[in-house]
Amino acid sequence: MDAALELFRFAGYQKTMIIDITKKTGAAKGTFYHYFPSKEAILEAICTRWATEMATSFMLESRQLTTLPKLQLFITRLFLPTQLNILFKRLWDEEQLNLYYKAWRNLVEEVFNPLIADIIQQGNQEKTMCVAYPQETIAFFWSTLSCIWEAIFFQEPPVAIAIKVKLAESLLERVLGIKEGAFKITLTSYEIA
Repeated sequence: MDAALELFRFAGYQKTMIIDITKKTGAAKGTFYHYFPSKEAILEAICTRWATEMATSFMLESRQLTTLPKLQLFITRLFLPTQLNILFKRLWDEEQLNLYYKAWRNLVEEVFNPLIADIIQQGNQEKTMCVAYPQETIAFFWSTLSCIWEAIFFQEPPVAIAIKVKLAESLLERVLGIKEGAFKITLTSYEIA
């Protein structure tokens, strides 16, 4: 998976062939197919590995946190620059939009949504959130964050990103029933090559 990620990032997903991955690793083509039925399958495995590692690290670090710091940490972790960002940018640039959206949707549904659902449940219990429809609210959560992600992804000016972050804070407060002004999104310096 590391070899495939490196090739996808630098050569591009379309230009990378399975034979390139096997040559880079010194493995036989049959070995590749033993673990992955296709190039798309290894792409999905790379994405899942990243999401699972991120989720595990987040859960360990956030165990003792109350709801709002936990949600802030989750968003901060989500927006940390990673090798996967470059991979997603390559997929976008190569117009592999179906792969891009499928990979991201799988991560959200399988790995991240359960974390957000737990945060919402904790927030409702602590009375720092008031969410009547958790599943529907989660969809709005992702739509709001996607505006920030796309601003970063397409390298909008820092002022535009800052404005979108402020709007996202306000929208998430409303959607999640958080007291106005109580929620902040902190992003580290961000750049996608």
